Amino acid sequence: MPDSYLGENTNYPTGYDPSILVGLNRADSRQKLRLDTNNYEIYGIDSWTCYELSWLNEKGIPRNSILYFSYSCHSKFFVESKSLKLYLYSLNNKKFSSNEELIQTIKEDLEAALKTEISLEISTAPREIICNENCIDSLNIEQPSAQPNSLVLLSNEEDVDEDVTCGLFRSLCPVTAQPDWATVYIAYKGKQINYKSLLSYLLSYRNHQGFHEECVERIFQDLNERCELESLLVRANYLRRGGIEINPVRTTHENFEKILREQRQ
Repeated sequence: MPDSYLGENTNYPTGYDPSILVGLNRADSRQKLRLDTNNYEIYGIDSWTCYELSWLNEKGIPRNSILYFSYSCHSKFFVESKSLKLYLYSLNNKKFSSNEELIQTIKEDLEAALKTEISLEISTAPREIICNENCIDSLNIEQPSAQPNSLVLLSNEEDVDEDVTCGLFRSLCPVTAQPDWATVYIAYKGKQINYKSLLSYLLSYRNHQGFHEECVERIFQDLNERCELESLLVRANYLRRGGIEINPVRTTHENFEKILREQRQ
């Protein structure tokens, strides 16, 4: 099994093969960010949505569904997206006697690869995320920096408890350099973040190469360091690529799962 499938020419599996799954070490990316989670009150999950889950029932009839799963941001490993895509493909011609058997198999395979507890469900209906109307996309700003620069972040004097959305976020895959598009949702309490400075900061990721999880953790870290905040939640809803969405959440709220449920319909 390779250390990573990203950027490599690979053959699609002809049968069920859980050994395809690859876990990437979080410590490697956090070391690059100089992020010490011991110095931050940080909670969160990596939430995955897989739109191309297909398998056979016990009669050999194809069944399709959407797979949702998540795991803690404190897990030692996070799953490599291409290995996940190949793994899901390997399920296409495998028979399962019930949905419960399918769910249990996927759960056990992911937990074995990532060495952490997985929350998992399947559904035929896509989830809808509720986004607030406080969108900063149309603000008139100067050309952003070529790379992320936290020094542009400014705070106003007013104390607020608010949500802010930016739908223009783009970063690049660190292996393939393909663009990853996202809507970034920020909920916080404290001194109001200057909207123009926040937009300029988020747009400076446009040519930055980083995994989804790394980008969100860097945004979380920079906002904590540069702004006077009592609480913070950062969520990035990335557009699907290869039938898979990765939506990391990082927050200072220990009960963040209740907040996320309130943002779903």
